[in-house]
Amino acid sequence: MTDVRDIAWADGVELIDEVAHNEEEPFSTVVVAPPMQGWTLVVGPYLGLPWPQQTAHLTDVCRELSANFGKAQLFFHSEQNDGEAWLIAARGRIRRRWISEYPQLALGEPFGVERRLLDAYGITGKPEDLDPNSDLAGEWAATWGDCWATTVAGESSIDPTTTAPDTVSTSGMLVAAAAPIE
Repeated sequence: MTDVRDIAWADGVELIDEVAHNEEEPFSTVVVAPPMQGWTLVVGPYLGLPWPQQTAHLTDVCRELSANFGKAQLFFHSEQNDGEAWLIAARGRIRRRWISEYPQLALGEPFGVERRLLDAYGITGKPEDLDPNSDLAGEWAATWGDCWATTVAGESSIDPTTTAPDTVSTSGMLVAAAAPIE
């Protein structure tokens, strides 16, 4: 990351939304929140797993971060039903990668809330193995309100949508230019 600068919390939240809708340079900027419950959140479309051109790069980044820091997690949640995605690594190994729009890119075994929800629907395998045209796949896809990326994040680390910034930090955020994807 380059061109790192301070930004007020409210301005950072607004910038995240602006960057997400920048069609010319959607991967150009990230916003870094102050530490929250021991986690540092880096937010922006640059970390958007639903863009296939990002998947391999972000998987390598997450794997490397987890090798250096023990655990790393990337999440994508869309309020406009554009999909859900998570990438969770521990000690340099990917535990789970799930991208609702691209199930063929999934890695690892479902666990936690994802596994419990699959079990509740009688799905003994993985969602990526379901026939996308089956009734069971349709029922599973309709459950995303119970298994959003933010739900997975809350169970695995923190859910930034329910952790108020004023309860964890009084500082602002940082904004930075992200390196282009090659």
